[in-house]
Amino acid sequence: MATGERIMFRGGKVWDGRADSAVEADLLVEDGVVRAVDRGGLSAVGEALEIDASGGTMIPGMIEAHGHLSFPVVTYAYHIEDTPPEETVLITMHNAKRLIDAGFTGVIGAGSPRIRSEIVIRNEIDAGLIAGPRLMASTPTLTATGGLNDSGQLHQQRLVAALVCDGPDEIRRAVRLCYREGVDVVKLNISGDDFFPRPDGRVTTMAEDEVAMACAMARELGLLVAAHARSAESVKRAVRCGVTIIHHADFCDEEALDMLEGAKDRIFVTPSIGYYHGLIHYSGMSDEMLAGMKVREGMDANIATHKALHERGVRMLIGGDYGLPFMPNGLNAQDVAHLVDYIGLTPVEALRAATWHGGLAMGKGTGLLVEGAPADLLLCNGDPTQDAAIVADAAKLRVIMKGGRLHKAPDGLRAAVAGAA
Repeated sequence: MATGERIMFRGGKVWDGRADSAVEADLLVEDGVVRAVDRGGLSAVGEALEIDASGGTMIPGMIEAHGHLSFPVVTYAYHIEDTPPEETVLITMHNAKRLIDAGFTGVIGAGSPRIRSEIVIRNEIDAGLIAGPRLMASTPTLTATGGLNDSGQLHQQRLVAALVCDGPDEIRRAVRLCYREGVDVVKLNISGDDFFPRPDGRVTTMAEDEVAMACAMARELGLLVAAHARSAESVKRAVRCGVTIIHHADFCDEEALDMLEGAKDRIFVTPSIGYYHGLIHYSGMSDEMLAGMKVREGMDANIATHKALHERGVRMLIGGDYGLPFMPNGLNAQDVAHLVDYIGLTPVEALRAATWHGGLAMGKGTGLLVEGAPADLLLCNGDPTQDAAIVADAAKLRVIMKGGRLHKAPDGLRAAVAGAA
Protein backbone atom coordinates (compact mmCIF):
# COMPACT_ATOMS: atom_id res chain seq x y z
CA MET A 1 0.00 0.00 0.00
CA ALA A 2 1.43 3.37 -1.01
CA THR A 3 2.53 5.81 1.68
CA GLY A 4 0.19 8.49 0.35
CA GLU A 5 -2.94 6.46 1.18
CA ARG A 6 -5.22 7.76 3.92
CA ILE A 7 -5.99 5.14 6.56
CA MET A 8 -8.47 5.69 9.37
CA PHE A 9 -8.47 3.56 12.52
CA ARG A 10 -11.85 3.74 14.26
CA GLY A 11 -13.35 2.38 17.45
CA GLY A 12 -10.23 1.47 19.40
CA LYS A 13 -7.88 2.88 21.99
CA VAL A 14 -4.69 4.87 21.40
CA TRP A 15 -1.64 4.93 23.65
CA ASP A 16 0.71 7.67 22.50
CA GLY A 17 3.94 6.34 24.04
CA ARG A 18 4.08 8.78 26.96
CA ALA A 19 0.68 8.75 28.68
CA ASP A 20 -0.13 6.71 31.76
CA SER A 21 -2.94 4.86 29.99
CA ALA A 22 -4.60 4.32 26.63
CA VAL A 23 -7.67 6.36 25.67
CA GLU A 24 -10.58 5.80 23.31
CA ALA A 25 -9.71 7.65 20.10
CA ASP A 26 -9.71 7.52 16.32
CA LEU A 27 -6.45 7.89 14.45
CA LEU A 28 -5.81 9.09 10.89
CA VAL A 29 -2.68 8.26 8.90
CA GLU A 30 -1.85 10.22 5.76
CA ASP A 31 1.32 10.56 3.70
CA GLY A 32 3.23 8.31 6.07
CA VAL A 33 2.58 10.32 9.24
CA VAL A 34 -0.02 10.46 11.99
CA ARG A 35 -2.31 13.23 10.75
CA ALA A 36 -4.81 13.30 13.62
CA VAL A 37 -5.69 11.63 16.91
CA ASP A 38 -9.16 12.54 18.17
CA ARG A 39 -10.75 11.34 21.40
CA GLY A 40 -14.13 12.62 20.26
CA GLY A 41 -14.09 10.53 17.09
CA LEU A 42 -13.00 11.92 13.76
CA SER A 43 -15.73 13.09 11.42
CA ALA A 44 -15.69 12.39 7.69
CA VAL A 45 -12.19 12.87 6.31
CA GLY A 46 -12.79 12.18 2.65
CA GLU A 47 -11.71 9.02 0.91
CA ALA A 48 -9.81 6.75 3.29
CA LEU A 49 -9.35 3.08 3.99
CA GLU A 50 -11.03 2.37 7.33
CA ILE A 51 -9.76 -0.20 9.80
CA ASP A 52 -11.98 -1.34 12.65
CA ALA A 53 -9.88 -1.08 15.80
CA SER A 54 -12.65 -2.25 18.15
CA GLY A 55 -11.33 -4.23 21.09
CA GLY A 56 -7.79 -3.19 20.31
CA THR A 57 -5.18 -0.63 21.26
CA MET A 58 -2.86 1.27 18.94
CA ILE A 59 0.65 1.78 20.28
CA PRO A 60 3.85 3.03 18.65
CA GLY A 61 5.91 0.41 16.84
CA MET A 62 8.51 -1.13 19.11
CA ILE A 63 12.24 -0.39 18.87
CA GLU A 64 14.90 -3.02 19.52
CA ALA A 65 17.88 -1.14 20.94
CA HIS A 66 20.33 -4.06 21.10
CA GLY A 67 19.97 -5.48 17.63
CA HIS A 68 22.05 -8.39 16.39
CA LEU A 69 20.42 -8.98 13.03
CA SER A 70 23.52 -10.61 11.57
CA PHE A 71 23.72 -13.34 14.20
CA PRO A 72 23.09 -16.74 12.58
CA VAL A 73 20.02 -18.70 13.58
CA VAL A 74 20.35 -22.27 14.75
CA THR A 75 19.78 -23.67 11.24
CA TYR A 76 23.15 -22.29 10.11
CA ALA A 77 26.02 -24.61 11.05
CA TYR A 78 28.56 -21.83 11.46
CA HIS A 79 30.01 -19.85 14.28
CA ILE A 80 29.57 -16.12 13.79
CA GLU A 81 33.22 -15.69 12.84
CA ASP A 82 33.09 -18.47 10.27
CA THR A 83 29.92 -17.43 8.47
CA PRO A 84 30.77 -16.36 4.90
CA PRO A 85 29.74 -12.81 3.95
CA GLU A 86 27.09 -14.02 1.50
CA GLU A 87 25.32 -16.04 4.19
CA THR A 88 25.73 -13.18 6.65
CA VAL A 89 23.78 -10.85 4.36
CA LEU A 90 21.01 -13.42 3.97
CA ILE A 91 20.87 -14.00 7.72
CA THR A 92 20.59 -10.25 8.28
CA MET A 93 17.78 -9.97 5.73
CA HIS A 94 15.79 -12.85 7.24
CA ASN A 95 16.21 -11.48 10.76
CA ALA A 96 15.04 -8.04 9.63
CA LYS A 97 11.84 -9.71 8.40
CA ARG A 98 11.46 -11.59 11.68
CA LEU A 99 11.76 -8.36 13.63
CA ILE A 100 9.11 -6.42 11.75
CA ASP A 101 6.83 -9.49 11.82
CA ALA A 102 7.18 -9.31 15.62
CA GLY A 103 6.13 -5.65 15.77
CA PHE A 104 9.52 -3.93 15.68
CA THR A 105 9.51 -0.93 13.37
CA GLY A 106 12.95 0.23 14.52
CA VAL A 107 16.26 -1.43 15.37
CA ILE A 108 19.48 0.09 16.70
CA GLY A 109 22.31 -2.21 15.70
CA ALA A 110 24.66 -3.44 18.42
CA GLY A 111 27.42 -5.12 16.48
CA SER A 112 27.58 -6.90 13.15
CA PRO A 113 30.27 -9.46 12.22
CA ARG A 114 30.99 -7.67 8.93
CA ILE A 115 31.18 -3.92 8.30
CA ARG A 116 28.65 -3.83 5.46
CA SER A 117 26.20 -6.56 6.51
CA GLU A 118 23.67 -4.24 8.13
CA ILE A 119 24.43 -1.32 5.82
CA VAL A 120 23.31 -3.12 2.66
CA ILE A 121 20.17 -4.46 4.34
CA ARG A 122 19.31 -1.01 5.71
CA ASN A 123 19.64 0.42 2.22
CA GLU A 124 17.42 -2.28 0.72
CA ILE A 125 14.79 -1.72 3.42
CA ASP A 126 14.88 2.05 2.92
CA ALA A 127 14.44 1.55 -0.83
CA GLY A 128 11.33 -0.56 -0.18
CA LEU A 129 12.88 -3.64 -1.79
CA ILE A 130 12.74 -5.93 1.25
CA ALA A 131 10.70 -5.97 4.46
CA GLY A 132 12.25 -4.78 7.67
CA PRO A 133 12.31 -2.14 10.40
CA ARG A 134 14.03 1.22 10.30
CA LEU A 135 17.59 0.10 10.87
CA MET A 136 20.51 1.99 12.33
CA ALA A 137 23.40 -0.06 10.97
CA SER A 138 26.19 -0.90 13.38
CA THR A 139 29.91 -1.35 13.05
CA PRO A 140 31.42 -4.66 14.02
CA THR A 141 32.28 -4.39 17.68
CA LEU A 142 35.42 -2.38 18.28
CA THR A 143 37.46 -4.31 20.83
CA ALA A 144 41.00 -4.39 22.19
CA THR A 145 43.42 -7.26 21.70
CA GLY A 146 42.26 -9.95 24.10
CA GLY A 147 38.90 -8.28 24.53
CA LEU A 148 35.41 -9.64 23.92
CA ASN A 149 35.04 -10.99 20.35
CA ASP A 150 38.80 -11.14 19.73
CA SER A 151 38.79 -14.89 19.12
CA GLY A 152 42.09 -14.95 17.26
CA GLN A 153 45.08 -17.00 18.38
CA LEU A 154 48.75 -16.91 17.40
CA HIS A 155 48.67 -20.33 15.73
CA GLN A 156 45.54 -19.54 13.68
CA GLN A 157 44.89 -17.11 10.87
CA ARG A 158 41.18 -16.38 11.03
CA LEU A 159 38.72 -13.56 10.56
CA VAL A 160 37.20 -12.47 13.86
CA ALA A 161 33.75 -10.91 14.31
CA ALA A 162 35.19 -7.60 15.51
CA LEU A 163 37.58 -4.81 14.62
CA VAL A 164 40.53 -5.31 16.97
CA CYS A 165 41.99 -1.90 17.80
CA ASP A 166 44.79 -0.93 20.17
CA GLY A 167 45.31 2.71 21.02
CA PRO A 168 43.45 5.86 19.97
CA ASP A 169 44.99 5.96 16.49
CA GLU A 170 43.63 2.53 15.55
CA ILE A 171 40.26 3.42 17.05
CA ARG A 172 40.16 6.65 15.02
CA ARG A 173 40.90 4.81 11.79
CA ALA A 174 38.29 2.11 12.50
CA VAL A 175 35.55 4.67 13.16
CA ARG A 176 36.45 6.60 10.01
CA LEU A 177 36.52 3.43 7.92
CA CYS A 178 33.09 2.33 9.11
CA TYR A 179 31.72 5.84 8.61
CA ARG A 180 32.99 5.81 5.03
CA GLU A 181 31.13 2.56 4.41
CA GLY A 182 27.88 3.97 5.81
CA VAL A 183 27.30 2.90 9.42
CA ASP A 184 25.03 4.75 11.85
CA VAL A 185 26.24 3.26 15.15
CA VAL A 186 29.67 2.66 16.66
CA LYS A 187 29.63 -0.34 19.01
CA LEU A 188 32.38 -0.67 21.63
CA ASN A 189 33.24 -3.66 23.81
CA ILE A 190 34.62 -1.96 26.91
CA SER A 191 34.35 -5.01 29.19
CA GLY A 192 34.48 -8.77 28.88
CA ASP A 193 31.56 -11.19 29.19
CA ASP A 194 30.85 -14.28 31.27
CA PHE A 195 29.64 -16.13 28.17
CA PHE A 196 33.32 -16.57 27.26
CA PRO A 197 36.17 -18.05 29.34
CA ARG A 198 38.06 -14.76 29.34
CA PRO A 199 37.85 -11.88 29.79
CA ASP A 200 34.81 -12.22 32.04
CA GLY A 201 32.27 -9.47 32.62
CA ARG A 202 34.09 -7.99 35.59
CA VAL A 203 37.20 -7.21 33.51
CA THR A 204 37.55 -3.84 31.78
CA THR A 205 39.48 -4.30 28.54
CA MET A 206 39.29 -1.01 26.62
CA ALA A 207 41.41 1.88 27.85
CA GLU A 208 39.78 5.21 28.60
CA ASP A 209 41.70 7.05 25.88
CA GLU A 210 40.41 4.49 23.36
CA VAL A 211 36.81 4.96 24.48
CA ALA A 212 37.27 8.74 24.43
CA MET A 213 38.63 8.67 20.88
CA ALA A 214 35.72 6.55 19.63
CA CYS A 215 33.21 8.94 21.16
CA ALA A 216 35.02 12.04 19.90
CA MET A 217 35.19 10.75 16.32
CA ALA A 218 31.56 9.62 16.45
CA ARG A 219 30.42 13.06 17.61
CA GLU A 220 32.31 14.73 14.76
CA LEU A 221 30.80 12.33 12.22
CA GLY A 222 27.25 12.32 13.62
CA LEU A 223 27.26 8.68 14.73
CA LEU A 224 25.62 7.11 17.79
CA VAL A 225 27.87 5.25 20.24
CA ALA A 226 26.71 2.15 22.11
CA ALA A 227 28.84 0.05 24.43
CA HIS A 228 28.95 -3.41 25.93
CA ALA A 229 29.85 -2.57 29.53
CA ARG A 230 29.32 -5.09 32.33
CA SER A 231 32.03 -4.09 34.82
CA ALA A 232 31.65 -1.05 37.04
CA GLU A 233 34.76 0.60 35.58
CA SER A 234 33.60 0.03 32.00
CA VAL A 235 30.31 1.78 32.81
CA LYS A 236 32.20 4.71 34.33
CA ARG A 237 34.40 5.04 31.25
CA ALA A 238 31.34 4.94 29.03
CA VAL A 239 29.65 7.72 31.00
CA ARG A 240 32.76 9.90 31.23
CA CYS A 241 33.51 9.63 27.51
CA GLY A 242 29.99 10.24 26.20
CA VAL A 243 28.54 6.86 25.21
CA THR A 244 24.79 7.16 24.56
CA ILE A 245 23.56 3.56 25.02
CA ILE A 246 25.10 1.34 27.69
CA HIS A 247 24.31 -2.35 27.35
CA HIS A 248 24.20 -4.63 30.42
CA ALA A 249 25.80 -2.55 33.24
CA ASP A 250 25.51 -5.63 35.48
CA PHE A 251 28.20 -5.01 38.08
CA CYS A 252 27.73 -1.34 38.90
CA ASP A 253 29.05 -0.06 42.20
CA GLU A 254 27.62 2.98 43.98
CA GLU A 255 29.87 5.38 42.09
CA ALA A 256 28.75 3.96 38.74
CA LEU A 257 25.10 4.25 39.77
CA ASP A 258 25.66 7.87 40.80
CA MET A 259 27.34 8.65 37.48
CA LEU A 260 24.53 7.08 35.47
CA GLU A 261 21.98 9.07 37.46
CA GLY A 262 23.95 12.24 36.87
CA ALA A 263 23.93 11.59 33.12
CA LYS A 264 20.34 10.37 32.89
CA ASP A 265 19.27 13.14 30.52
CA ARG A 266 21.73 11.99 27.84
CA ILE A 267 22.19 8.24 28.29
CA PHE A 268 20.08 5.08 28.09
CA VAL A 269 20.67 1.60 29.51
CA THR A 270 19.52 -1.77 28.21
CA PRO A 271 19.31 -4.33 31.02
CA SER A 272 19.48 -7.22 28.51
CA ILE A 273 17.67 -9.39 31.03
CA GLY A 274 16.46 -11.60 28.18
CA TYR A 275 20.00 -12.93 27.83
CA TYR A 276 19.99 -14.33 31.36
CA HIS A 277 16.41 -15.55 31.11
CA GLY A 278 17.27 -17.38 27.89
CA LEU A 279 20.39 -19.00 29.32
CA ILE A 280 18.50 -20.33 32.33
CA HIS A 281 15.28 -21.42 30.63
CA TYR A 282 16.06 -22.18 26.98
CA SER A 283 19.76 -22.97 26.50
CA GLY A 284 19.62 -26.54 27.79
CA MET A 285 22.68 -25.91 29.94
CA SER A 286 23.05 -27.94 33.12
CA ASP A 287 23.11 -26.26 36.51
CA GLU A 288 26.83 -27.03 36.62
CA MET A 289 27.43 -25.22 33.33
CA LEU A 290 25.33 -22.25 34.42
CA ALA A 291 27.28 -22.07 37.67
CA GLY A 292 30.57 -22.18 35.78
CA MET A 293 29.45 -19.18 33.74
CA LYS A 294 28.21 -17.43 36.90
CA VAL A 295 24.85 -16.93 35.19
CA ARG A 296 22.64 -16.64 38.27
CA GLU A 297 25.21 -14.42 39.97
CA GLY A 298 25.25 -12.16 36.92
CA MET A 299 21.46 -12.12 36.71
CA ASP A 300 21.11 -11.16 40.37
CA ALA A 301 23.60 -8.33 39.89
CA ASN A 302 21.83 -7.17 36.73
CA ILE A 303 18.45 -7.08 38.44
CA ALA A 304 19.80 -5.22 41.48
CA THR A 305 21.55 -2.65 39.27
CA HIS A 306 18.53 -1.92 37.14
CA LYS A 307 16.10 -1.77 40.03
CA ALA A 308 18.38 0.90 41.49
CA LEU A 309 18.61 2.73 38.15
CA HIS A 310 14.83 2.62 37.76
CA GLU A 311 14.41 4.22 41.18
CA ARG A 312 16.89 6.92 40.12
CA GLY A 313 14.97 7.70 36.92
CA VAL A 314 17.54 6.42 34.42
CA ARG A 315 15.87 5.69 31.09
CA MET A 316 15.79 2.09 29.92
CA LEU A 317 15.51 0.53 26.48
CA ILE A 318 14.67 -3.03 25.52
CA GLY A 319 17.20 -5.37 23.98
CA GLY A 320 18.14 -8.74 25.45
CA ASP A 321 20.94 -9.91 23.12
CA TYR A 322 18.49 -11.82 20.93
CA GLY A 323 20.09 -13.65 18.04
CA LEU A 324 21.68 -16.49 19.99
CA PRO A 325 20.57 -20.02 19.01
CA PHE A 326 18.50 -20.49 22.17
CA MET A 327 16.83 -17.06 21.87
CA PRO A 328 16.57 -16.23 18.17
CA ASN A 329 15.50 -12.96 16.66
CA GLY A 330 11.72 -12.68 16.62
CA LEU A 331 11.32 -13.29 20.36
CA ASN A 332 12.63 -9.81 21.24
CA ALA A 333 9.33 -8.46 22.56
CA GLN A 334 9.60 -10.83 25.52
CA ASP A 335 11.87 -8.17 26.99
CA VAL A 336 8.87 -5.92 27.65
CA ALA A 337 7.40 -8.37 30.14
CA HIS A 338 10.89 -9.13 31.50
CA LEU A 339 11.22 -5.49 32.57
CA VAL A 340 7.97 -5.88 34.50
CA ASP A 341 8.66 -9.32 35.98
CA TYR A 342 12.33 -8.91 36.88
CA ILE A 343 13.03 -5.18 37.26
CA GLY A 344 9.66 -4.05 38.63
CA LEU A 345 8.58 -1.58 35.95
CA THR A 346 4.86 -1.12 35.38
CA PRO A 347 3.53 -2.29 31.99
CA VAL A 348 3.35 1.34 30.83
CA GLU A 349 6.93 2.02 31.92
CA ALA A 350 8.11 -1.09 30.09
CA LEU A 351 6.24 -0.04 26.95
CA ARG A 352 7.87 3.39 27.14
CA ALA A 353 11.24 1.64 27.12
CA ALA A 354 10.16 -0.24 23.99
CA THR A 355 8.77 2.80 22.16
CA TRP A 356 9.25 6.40 23.28
CA HIS A 357 12.71 5.93 24.79
CA GLY A 358 13.83 3.92 21.78
CA GLY A 359 12.65 6.71 19.50
CA LEU A 360 14.61 9.26 21.52
CA ALA A 361 17.72 7.12 21.21
CA MET A 362 17.25 6.72 17.45
CA GLY A 363 16.64 10.44 17.01
CA LYS A 364 14.27 9.97 14.09
CA GLY A 365 11.01 11.18 15.64
CA THR A 366 9.68 7.65 16.07
CA GLY A 367 8.35 6.01 19.23
CA LEU A 368 5.25 8.20 19.61
CA LEU A 369 1.71 8.28 18.23
CA VAL A 370 1.12 12.03 18.08
CA GLU A 371 0.21 14.36 15.25
CA GLY A 372 3.10 14.72 12.83
CA ALA A 373 4.99 11.64 14.02
CA PRO A 374 6.00 8.92 11.55
CA ALA A 375 3.15 6.42 11.28
CA ASP A 376 4.93 3.47 12.87
CA LEU A 377 2.25 1.68 14.85
CA LEU A 378 0.80 -1.58 16.09
CA LEU A 379 -2.85 -2.42 16.60
CA CYS A 380 -2.89 -4.99 19.40
CA ASN A 381 -5.72 -7.15 20.64
CA GLY A 382 -6.53 -6.00 24.16
CA ASP A 383 -4.61 -3.31 26.03
CA PRO A 384 -0.85 -3.83 26.48
CA THR A 385 -0.69 -0.90 28.91
CA GLN A 386 -2.46 -3.29 31.29
CA ASP A 387 -0.77 -6.53 30.16
CA ALA A 388 2.76 -6.14 28.82
CA ALA A 389 2.90 -9.75 27.62
CA ILE A 390 0.43 -8.99 24.81
CA VAL A 391 3.13 -7.51 22.56
CA ALA A 392 5.21 -10.71 22.73
CA ASP A 393 2.45 -12.67 20.96
CA ALA A 394 2.62 -11.85 17.25
CA ALA A 395 -0.83 -13.40 16.76
CA LYS A 396 -2.24 -10.55 18.88
CA LEU A 397 -0.78 -7.88 16.58
CA ARG A 398 -3.66 -7.20 14.18
CA VAL A 399 -1.88 -4.41 12.31
CA ILE A 400 1.81 -3.63 11.86
CA MET A 401 2.50 -0.35 10.07
CA LYS A 402 5.78 1.38 9.28
CA GLY A 403 5.88 4.82 7.72
CA GLY A 404 2.21 4.62 6.79
CA ARG A 405 2.63 1.31 4.95
CA LEU A 406 0.71 -1.72 6.15
CA HIS A 407 3.11 -4.59 6.76
CA LYS A 408 0.38 -6.67 8.38
CA ALA A 409 -3.33 -6.01 8.00
CA PRO A 410 -6.57 -7.59 9.29
CA ASP A 411 -7.89 -10.53 7.28
CA GLY A 412 -10.56 -8.49 5.53
CA LEU A 413 -8.00 -6.04 4.18
CA ARG A 414 -5.50 -8.51 2.77
CA ALA A 415 -6.94 -8.51 -0.71
CA ALA A 416 -7.19 -4.71 -0.77
CA VAL A 417 -3.63 -4.30 0.48
CA ALA A 418 -2.32 -6.79 -2.08
CA GLY A 419 -4.13 -4.96 -4.85
CA ALA A 420 -2.72 -1.58 -3.82
CA ALA A 421 0.87 -2.72 -3.27
